[in-house]
Amino acid sequence: MKSSTWFGQLIIAILLVAAGAILWRSSEYERRLAAAERDLVTLKYEDAAEAAAQPAGRLANLMPMSPAAADAKALASTAGYWHGDYDKAIENPDAKLLAANAQFRKIREQGGSWQAVVGRMDSLVKQYAEILRDDPTNAEAAFNYEYIVRLRAVFAARKLPVPPFDARGSGLTVHGFAGAPPEESEMKKFKMIVPMRPDERLEAEKAGKGTTKVRKG
Repeated sequence: MKSSTWFGQLIIAILLVAAGAILWRSSEYERRLAAAERDLVTLKYEDAAEAAAQPAGRLANLMPMSPAAADAKALASTAGYWHGDYDKAIENPDAKLLAANAQFRKIREQGGSWQAVVGRMDSLVKQYAEILRDDPTNAEAAFNYEYIVRLRAVFAARKLPVPPFDARGSGLTVHGFAGAPPEESEMKKFKMIVPMRPDERLEAEKAGKGTTKVRKG
C-alpha cells in the first residue's frame, strides 16, 4: 500500500515538473514575441521578422490552446509587409486583409500600362469584397475597397501609364507618414501654454481681487 502511494506521488511530481517546464518555455516564447512587437512599432522590421521566425521549441508547442504560433505567423507577415517584402505578406493565407494590402502596394510599386494596372486592380477589388463578405463590419477593408474602386476608375478614365510608387521609399511607416509643420509657416508665432498648478491658480485668483473697501462715516 505504501509503495503504491509513493509511486502515485512520484507520478504527480513528474507531471507537475513537466507542466512547469511547458509553462516556462511558453512564457519565454511569448516574451520573445512581445519583444518582436516592440521592434515592429519602433520600425525595426528586420529584427521583428527574425524574432517572429524563430521556432518556439518542442515544450512551448505542447502548450494547449496557445495562440502564440498564430501570433508569430501574423507578426512575421506584418513585419515583412512594412519592410517592403510584400510576397511574405501575400503568402500568409490567414491574413487576408494584410495580403490584399500587400497586393495593392505591389501593384503601385510596379506601375505599368493603365490596362495592366486596371486588370490587376480588378482581382484586388474581388479580394476586398471577399473579406467584406466574411466580415461586413471590417471598416478597414470597406475603406480600402471603396478607395481601390475609385482609384481604378481614375486610372481607367485617364488611360495613361501609371508610374511606379514606392510607399516605403516615400517615408510610409507602420505609424503613417512623418508629420511636419506646414510649408511657409511661421513657427515663432506659436506659443506654448503650460497649465498652472492648483496653488499657482489660487494665488492668481487672490491677486486679482481687491481689498474690501471700508465705508467712512
